[in-house]
Amino acid sequence: MLHVITGANGAGKTLNTLKWVRERSLKENRPVCHNGRFEPVPGGELSSWKKIDFKDWQKEPDGTIFLIDECHNDLPVRGSGAAVPEEVRMLAEHRRRGMDFYLVTQHPQNLDNFVRRLVGSPGWHRHLKRTFGADLVSCIEWEAVNPNCEKSGSGKSGTVTMVGFPKEVYSWYKSASLHTGKKKIPRAVWTVLATVVLVPVMGYLAITGVYKNVTKGAPQAAETAAAKSGSSGATNAGQTRVVTPYEYVQSHTARIPGFPHTAPAYDQVAQPVEVPYPAACVTMRDECRCYTQQATLITMDEATCMLIVKRGFFVDFKRPNADMPLQRQEKPAVTAQLAPVQTVVPQTVPMPEPRERSAPLPQDSYSQGLAARNAQVRSIFQ
Repeated sequence: MLHVITGANGAGKTLNTLKWVRERSLKENRPVCHNGRFEPVPGGELSSWKKIDFKDWQKEPDGTIFLIDECHNDLPVRGSGAAVPEEVRMLAEHRRRGMDFYLVTQHPQNLDNFVRRLVGSPGWHRHLKRTFGADLVSCIEWEAVNPNCEKSGSGKSGTVTMVGFPKEVYSWYKSASLHTGKKKIPRAVWTVLATVVLVPVMGYLAITGVYKNVTKGAPQAAETAAAKSGSSGATNAGQTRVVTPYEYVQSHTARIPGFPHTAPAYDQVAQPVEVPYPAACVTMRDECRCYTQQATLITMDEATCMLIVKRGFFVDFKRPNADMPLQRQEKPAVTAQLAPVQTVVPQTVPMPEPRERSAPLPQDSYSQGLAARNAQVRSIFQ
């Protein structure tokens, strides 16, 4: 079968292929031939391997394993319409002789197109990518040649495994080139590491900064009061300190931009004294809105708003208004004393003038406020 191994310079193509071929030759007890792009160490693990000219591969016995390093020199891309050489054409019949070819090059497009189309299962194409210049590569395997093997995301269509550099293989051969690859961590990795470190630190600093701004408002207000008392003649110099211009500016800087009342200087006078609640909810023009007791719009989902319109909203934290009129109490009965019976001469009694109708009792302040809010809400939609 045909096996294609590709990868950039320094990706460990030759190193790993030597290991794969040797393991297979020992396991299956098969001879190995190579094209001489590397020099086996005399008496070493590869000393039994035979160096040949690729054009003569058909002269080798059946079952031979061929390792053709830098195969683009022996199987170059041919021009359009050029005849297929005999040694290339016969690769289509290598299987009947039980031979296997391991073809090593930087990219499959450097290989003869006729040969590329012969690669198929149980053969494969493996592309090696070195990880950060370390002695570790990702090995992506496909059943056929992938012409876009070097592109990002190519591993989605293949099987990816991590392969370490077999360092013991270095002692098996003398490479024709020096290994000059250096370990280098990409900038993206540094960026990710910096983000992992800096985000928690910046979050901690932000939280502590907000906490300090919140907690230092009261001491600054106390210092301002102490400074004023000192300027008016306070005798206790230990409790008097003049506020610096910087501290004064900081105390009047709003914590939330656009909301001056959030400045630390106003912490003592800006305490909440009222609870907002839906005092008025109305539906108009297929829209439901709720307003607070100060006629400000409440951010509320429509379902809740419609529920309040339908069933109302009970304010259980509001005390009854003290101005509401009390129920009239019945006057205690008066015990009458019996008097002697006297004869009374009937007299004409003039009819009393009709009394003027008493003025209606004034509404309580809550009712008046509710009426005013309803009027204000109605004016918004008019």
